[in-house]
Amino acid sequence: MSLDKLISLILTLLVLAVFCFAQDSKSTPDPEKEKAKKEQDEKVMQMLDQVISDAALLRLPQNKAIVFAMAGDLYWKFDEKKSRDLFRSAASEILAHNADVEREKRESTDDMFTSFFDFNDPRQQVLPLVAKNDGELALELLLQTRPAIVAEAILKASAPNARSEGMFNFNPDYQRVRQEIALEQRFALLAADENPDKAIKMIKDSLSRGISFNAFELLQKLNKKDEKKASDLAGEIIRKIIDTDLTRREDELQAAVAFLQVSTRDIPPEVESKGKMFRFSEAQAKEVANKLVSTFMQPGNSTSMSMAMTRALPSLEKLVPDKANLLKQRQAENRKNLPTEYRRMERMEKLWSPNSTAEEILAEIPKLQNEYEKSTAYQAVAGKIAQIDDEARAKKLIDQIGDEKARTQALERFESAKISRAASAGKLEDAKKMIGGLTNKKLQVQKLVSLAQNYHKKGTEADIESANGLMKNARSLINESPEDEDELNNLMEVVRGYATVDPDVAFRLFEPIVDQINDIVHATAILSKYNKRTRSFKKGEMILRVNNSPFDGVLLFRYLNQIQLLGKADLAKMASLSDRFQRSDARSIVKLVAIQGFSKDEKKPDGPTQTDYIFTEY
Repeated sequence: MSLDKLISLILTLLVLAVFCFAQDSKSTPDPEKEKAKKEQDEKVMQMLDQVISDAALLRLPQNKAIVFAMAGDLYWKFDEKKSRDLFRSAASEILAHNADVEREKRESTDDMFTSFFDFNDPRQQVLPLVAKNDGELALELLLQTRPAIVAEAILKASAPNARSEGMFNFNPDYQRVRQEIALEQRFALLAADENPDKAIKMIKDSLSRGISFNAFELLQKLNKKDEKKASDLAGEIIRKIIDTDLTRREDELQAAVAFLQVSTRDIPPEVESKGKMFRFSEAQAKEVANKLVSTFMQPGNSTSMSMAMTRALPSLEKLVPDKANLLKQRQAENRKNLPTEYRRMERMEKLWSPNSTAEEILAEIPKLQNEYEKSTAYQAVAGKIAQIDDEARAKKLIDQIGDEKARTQALERFESAKISRAASAGKLEDAKKMIGGLTNKKLQVQKLVSLAQNYHKKGTEADIESANGLMKNARSLINESPEDEDELNNLMEVVRGYATVDPDVAFRLFEPIVDQINDIVHATAILSKYNKRTRSFKKGEMILRVNNSPFDGVLLFRYLNQIQLLGKADLAKMASLSDRFQRSDARSIVKLVAIQGFSKDEKKPDGPTQTDYIFTEY
């Protein structure tokens, strides 16, 4: 053997040895890491068990349902059986809540609108958590917890002579049915991953009560696994559309228009390449187009029909151009007799259209009749200006805004977007300089925190140092003993940043705030006793919800994101702090949210999926 060949053989063996060692080290578990993970898991389960036990202290069935559902969701990776038991306990509490609501409605003297709807319905929050883990169980509990009033509304809607209402005719039964069918089909979509055939049956059963655009997502899922089943189900949906009197069924009409739009929409190659894309056949799309044309040509001139025609026309021009021209003539005739409200809505739709330019919206503002319309238009134009890269053009448009307050807000929004674009492009130093030029303290704090997080993600020693410097700048702008709501919001924004950049500082800032939050929640609870229409408290108890809201009446709910981040940074510290929340309702939600933060998986899909792309407009 030559020397060269011998050297080559030795190098090959060395490479293989290194590769095998690396693979072996990957597959060999680290005892210390495993021990630490086991201890963390035990800590999480102990906290969850404590929250579940403390649920007995809660008075409202709806709050118990929320606690059981959130705990069940978090318990899933440890013990699926226990999770399912918790989900069923949540369903039992929903039934108790439904009974309370029915009794309250019978005894209520409130106006019709508030008596028709349960604005704090836990069912709409609990069932999606169940579906996230077990689609079939969610469908089972959907039926089990269906309120009697919804079941009755579905029966009425299934009657041969049933008619859905137009957008200006409020029909609570119709709204209930629409919401319930959408929820059922949504869960069927999730169940499709577990049992496609059962999901198809569910969709077919749901189709017997109406057509929903949600069915398209199921077709997309099925198409990846079985093109034949997807095609067969598509045929049933098309037949249902053809057999339905769309002049009497607004929801089905809107779904048919959406099906038509997605059938004629161009899908970018980068989205198409991610897998088999479901499409209705050209023949099926033309069937829907012809059905819509015959519907729009029927006698009558309802507002909802005219708006549906406007949405459908671009697709109809592609599929049945000769008939689309007839519809345009019909549309022109209809417009003469349509109510003022329709023309107002048409204007508003144009304001928010992705195709409208900032210049076009500004030209419309002098024609608007009331302050609400003008305010909406100013928001729309500010959003358009914020997207403009050309600073000279943007500043020129901002100067054309007549209202001083709207002009200031548009400028701030543009500056904020410009900073975000610079940061996204990696121009962090440019973004830092721009932040220094801001005059709005709240916006300045937000942008400093956001930029600090961007630096911190880069992970180098210099970048982490820069992140800390930015957070110090943000901290210098706040009052660490806030005296009003704005100052508290600014402080909590800084807590949000430090939770990532330097958790020890975040906890030092947050710890004194716990007592203030206790005082605020207690004071809000007292005031709620004298406000019958409050939707934040009931019988002295804070109404819990799964998701936070920046506009919630209870200040605590605005800061759940910060609590999540603190839980992720150090669950043990956050567990200790959560025990300082005096009320059982506040303590329960804080613990659950902290565990959510600790358990959160930060993995995200690479880029938009086909379904994301399709649903951007619908």
